[in-house]
Amino acid sequence: MRKVILVADDSSTVRKFVSYCLKLKQFDVITAEDGMDALEKMSTSKVDMAIVDLNMPYMDGYELIETLRKSEDYEELPIVILSSEGSEAAIDKGQDAGADSYMVKPFDQEQLQNLVAKHLGNWGE
Repeated sequence: MRKVILVADDSSTVRKFVSYCLKLKQFDVITAEDGMDALEKMSTSKVDMAIVDLNMPYMDGYELIETLRKSEDYEELPIVILSSEGSEAAIDKGQDAGADSYMVKPFDQEQLQNLVAKHLGNWGE
């Protein structure tokens, strides 16, 4: 069975590019526009990893990560923050919230695929 990655970002351009990069490596992708949308989609679909933006409406990335870490189903889920905020304070806050890795935008396809491979292996199957 193919592995499923949730991509939560309020930018449709980022969601599309990340999805494209992941699908090239045979991952299935579920996209969400914000943290609330992500939680709703995760309640009906099992995911193997989450890639989360920090600045989103309704529920930001920090809140989403903290909520997932409190869930028995997702306390061990690999979570990557993908954000344009690259300050040390933002990175520290993301790690404190429970993120496993942090990648700063802009990024390229290979960087993203290597980071996902670090957590899930090279291929989505």
